[in-house]
Amino acid sequence: MNRNENSRSAIVLCSSPLERAGESELIGRENGSAGLQYLANFAHLILTLSGRFINLCGDELNNEISAALEAIGNFANVDRSYVFLFSEDGARVTNTHEWCSPGIEPAIAQVQDVPVEIYSWAMPRFKRGEVVHIPDVSLLPRDAEKEQRTMQNQGIQSLINVPLICAGKVLGFVGFDSVRTRKTWRDEHIKLLKVVGEIIAGTIGRERVTARLTRQAQLEKMVAHISTRFINLPTEALDDEIGHAIEEIGVFTGVDRCYLFEFTADRCHMNNTHEWCAAGIESHIDRLQGYAVEDFGYSMARMKRGEVFHVPRVADLPATADREKKEFEQEGIKTLVNVPIMAKGEMIGFLGVDAVHNHLVWSDDDRRLLRLIGEIFANALDRRSTEERLRISLNEKEVLLREIHHRVKNNLQIVQSLLYLQETAMNGQGEPAALDAFRHSQSRIKSMATIHDRLYRSRDLANIDFGDYLRALIPDLVGLFNHSDRISIEIRAHEVRLSIDAAIPCSLIVNELVTNSLEHAFPDERSGKVDIGFFRTGDTRFELSVADNGVGFVPAAVWPNPGTLGLQLVSDLVAQIDGEVSIEADSGTRFLVRFPGI
Repeated sequence: MNRNENSRSAIVLCSSPLERAGESELIGRENGSAGLQYLANFAHLILTLSGRFINLCGDELNNEISAALEAIGNFANVDRSYVFLFSEDGARVTNTHEWCSPGIEPAIAQVQDVPVEIYSWAMPRFKRGEVVHIPDVSLLPRDAEKEQRTMQNQGIQSLINVPLICAGKVLGFVGFDSVRTRKTWRDEHIKLLKVVGEIIAGTIGRERVTARLTRQAQLEKMVAHISTRFINLPTEALDDEIGHAIEEIGVFTGVDRCYLFEFTADRCHMNNTHEWCAAGIESHIDRLQGYAVEDFGYSMARMKRGEVFHVPRVADLPATADREKKEFEQEGIKTLVNVPIMAKGEMIGFLGVDAVHNHLVWSDDDRRLLRLIGEIFANALDRRSTEERLRISLNEKEVLLREIHHRVKNNLQIVQSLLYLQETAMNGQGEPAALDAFRHSQSRIKSMATIHDRLYRSRDLANIDFGDYLRALIPDLVGLFNHSDRISIEIRAHEVRLSIDAAIPCSLIVNELVTNSLEHAFPDERSGKVDIGFFRTGDTRFELSVADNGVGFVPAAVWPNPGTLGLQLVSDLVAQIDGEVSIEADSGTRFLVRFPGI
């Protein structure tokens, strides 16, 4: 049979009128062909309904339930038919579907998400799978006084409620009310109503399982998507990504607010650091700052044990949670879930979702996946905290290291100044060799002091731009020997960084070779030029050259067994950096040092 606009009327079967006996009606007759025909037609109606409920889902299922209620209501000549469903935890009940005959006032609005206690007499019977059949409401026992008052307020004289049972769990009940007259249902018809209950319950149960599995798959996909975005995420992008993630969670789950609280370093206070709100929902992040953790003892005690704090109904919180209850009610929250964020076994904050417009029930699977998102946030926040501690530690060490370089530079400058004062005090009266020794010592100290000065000023305390260093050192070195007016210096150096272990030996090598050129390459006040080059020749190799166009000398006479202290220092320093040196004496002298990076 096709499901179309006329499907509802198609299942309303014709039957003979019900027999009346005074003010009461009996559903079907004990004997006679009319009773048998009625029973046969009822069975046929149930069979038709059964076929129509196969493979239904979503709105299609809701429409078919409404159609079935109308069909049975019309067939049985009742005034109201309906379906009630219990909440997931069985604590609340909601009238989800209702049909009323003409002139009968609907009652569905009166029973929306109410405590099951309003059915305290009937509930134990539903849970035992029993049919509640009340031919005369006025005859209900005293312990059913609450239900009796509710029924009489709705004008009900008789009713029958059949539990909806699927996989051993009572999902709710389907019911039929008689308002205009009292009615009594026969056993064979009650059995058919129980079949109706089984059909509706089975379809609802199947739909719930399908919906739960679909939602579960979608939620798992969302968690995986969020997780991949946090892999290797730079800490500077963490806040933005958390903001995107909580928005995605909020939109997917249909909550009204999603947020993140982080504890302060002392774990005594907490701040709302991230928040997403659905359209029309007031933001609270600005005022939720600096809250004392101890003021929320009821929820914190549970979350610190690693438990998810799930409150299906804020109004139901116990007196021991009075502080939380007042805060939640002030924010208009009906339902919330708070998931602890744990790092190294210690709670550092929590992820929360709020429902403001409606009560929501979160399944164990939902809470488990929210916990996974909490773990993603925990790992990211803990990594940022660790990096921040390392950054602070490194900053402290950097300040200390800069101070060391600064003090070493100052101390070397003091030594250099003392040597200069000693040289000046001799006033040319000392031996020339002694004056040269003072001058050479000053230049060597100056070269090392400049290294520490450059490191002190650099952002990189481990490496130095050696080209920049040469351009700072050489002018002072030329000035020390008073040759700047007749000897020019050319520096050709790429921007190459050397570690301090390589920079200091190289600086001393340059100092000795340039000093050698200044002192010996241009005798008799000759003018000339000194060329200094420093280049990277491979991924890990460097080339340092010092050349002049002076008088030159015979390389074999001075190398590899140099006779002067300066060239002996060069030989030792080259060996220290695992390098090799070569000398060319063509139109001057050129020292070439090749060495690997250190």
